[in-house]
Amino acid sequence: MDRQVFRKIVSEYILETVPKSLIYNLDNFAIRMKKGEYWIDLSLENFYRGYCRQNASLRQQYVAEVLAPFIKDLKRESGVNHQDVKENLQRIYPIIVGPKETKGIATTTLAEDLSVAYVLDEGMRIFFIDKPTIDRLEFSLESIHQTAIDNFFRDLVKPLQLFDKNREIYGFNYGDTYDSSRLLSLILSPRQHGLSNSRRLQVMIPNRDVVLLLLRKEESDLRQAMMIGRSSFINNPYPISGKVYELHKGAVTLFQLPWDAENY
Repeated sequence: MDRQVFRKIVSEYILETVPKSLIYNLDNFAIRMKKGEYWIDLSLENFYRGYCRQNASLRQQYVAEVLAPFIKDLKRESGVNHQDVKENLQRIYPIIVGPKETKGIATTTLAEDLSVAYVLDEGMRIFFIDKPTIDRLEFSLESIHQTAIDNFFRDLVKPLQLFDKNREIYGFNYGDTYDSSRLLSLILSPRQHGLSNSRRLQVMIPNRDVVLLLLRKEESDLRQAMMIGRSSFINNPYPISGKVYELHKGAVTLFQLPWDAENY
């Protein structure tokens, strides 16, 4: 089945079930559902694959089951509340976000243009935890941060992937919402990836879907790696940063480029 046909099937089901909702098509094979002031994005890729695996007679039921929690939230025009968070602390995870995504949500600054946000993972959807929710929980932000980090290292760490053997570009691109979060494993536990704690590492985090680890420091290789990273930053719906950062002994700082970046 064509992806756009599937998008239409999903959109029509939502509009039939919640008539006063709105549907917006997003470029990265996703839709945005909106009712009143409440909205949520749904990536369709895994949904589409699951749909295609179903027998034809079960596909309508599959759509209804997957969309059920979204429909419920649209009807009540809200997502999770502080009690939902309190009862599901084991499902709070960190996500690295850029400056455009920090408004209204609870964050901890990591470096220039980089912040750690916190989400409650509800399966095919995630909810960013906002500042009022933190206040109502009567937990400190530091406590939420540590809980999210502990959950991350329990569930989400994955091996480095090789992107470019000649230029020694490694990174993370698993496509499961938490690729930007895996920067934290390079910061807090580099040995888990076979890297020395004392080694200075150059990375780019252009968007939520990719982290680039740049192991070669030759100018030509750095320039090419930066072109890849900046393209991913510009052309992604969830951009984070087009800059290069240095990781060293648990600290994250801007990397001082060995050439005039203004004219790059």
